[in-house]
Amino acid sequence: MRGPGMAIVFAVLAGAGTAHAQRATERYIPLGQSPGVSGPRTVIGTIVAVEPSERRIDLEGPAGRASVRLEESTPVWIDRHAAGLPSETGSFADCQVGRMAEVAYADPEARQHAAWLKLRAEAPAP
Repeated sequence: MRGPGMAIVFAVLAGAGTAHAQRATERYIPLGQSPGVSGPRTVIGTIVAVEPSERRIDLEGPAGRASVRLEESTPVWIDRHAAGLPSETGSFADCQVGRMAEVAYADPEARQHAAWLKLRAEAPAP
């Protein structure tokens, strides 16, 4: 295969590698700073409600209120960059009212299920 067909195959493969690399390193990117993802494919706001029985959280942010469901397999990360520390793995139990969060939608059109969730680390007690 030569010419335009080869260029298309290369472009698709290059894009797939970039997307895979971003998924593999997403946990290390600070809340709100994921290139090409934060904003268009995510919602950032303060957690205003948690429904453990449905694994659902509600966020309130500049774009209004959003309700998102997390599956058992949804990755949760605690963003500790402000303290100069790496992110750590969290869980749904870390979702608390008042905590800042960023949720990437599994389907940006439907905006119902989370692909991943980042939580801002709680400030250390004085």
